[in-house]
Amino acid sequence: MSTLKTTFTIGEFAKKARVTVRTLRFYQELGLLVPTKQNETGHRLYGLDELAKLQQIQALKFMGFSLQEIKGLLEENVDAATQLKKSLPTQWKVLHEKKKEIERAIEAVERVQFLLDQGRKPTWSIISSILFHMEHEQDLKEWAKEYMSDEAVKKIFSLPKETQKQLDLEMVDWHAKLQDALKNGVAPDEQEAFDLLIEMMEMATRHMTDIEAFASELEKFQESLEKEIPDFNFPSFLSPEEEAYLEEVGKAMEKLAIEDEK
Repeated sequence: MSTLKTTFTIGEFAKKARVTVRTLRFYQELGLLVPTKQNETGHRLYGLDELAKLQQIQALKFMGFSLQEIKGLLEENVDAATQLKKSLPTQWKVLHEKKKEIERAIEAVERVQFLLDQGRKPTWSIISSILFHMEHEQDLKEWAKEYMSDEAVKKIFSLPKETQKQLDLEMVDWHAKLQDALKNGVAPDEQEAFDLLIEMMEMATRHMTDIEAFASELEKFQESLEKEIPDFNFPSFLSPEEEAYLEEVGKAMEKLAIEDEK
């Protein structure tokens, strides 16, 4: 007579199946894996049927299905080919979307890490601005297509990663100079203030061939965003004080240009 043991307590089964007792109890609470056999003391016993079902659960988890989705699949009581033929196309789309999200998250980490590795100390406002534009890049791109040329949209949203990192670095350095100017009381009509605004415009238009046309398109794009979502302010790395200062600098430059034309 064979003495091979075919039923196990939850602790024995967990050890042999290389899962935790807590996991098995959780599956039982969900109704996902409930042993039908019991010993003389009333404790549930796990056997080969439960092992087979656990392997199904683990296989489906590996493919990214949630536990509730797995429960629904197993309750259908149809063969694996029929189940998977129906569910895998959708699961493929879900996983690819998650893959894109993870890739964007990795790029976000790399961009912030690059600034730190270069010895910079980006403010939370700068980090939030970078990450917001990365997270909502597709939405911003679709909005931009309505108000900007194809060339402008392509150049703005197709910059190589290394180029974008360098722009981030320049932005952090420029912002530090802007903060110093405010701290040191540099007047809006001083050359140092003019140089700051010129440098910012140069960064924004560096990759554009028709700078004036791009500036006009960018202004329309920004106005459209304000109309689309009037009660929401997109994250900016500039504080209200800094924005007001740059506006005054712009007015001072326009005034100077008019005087020079006289």
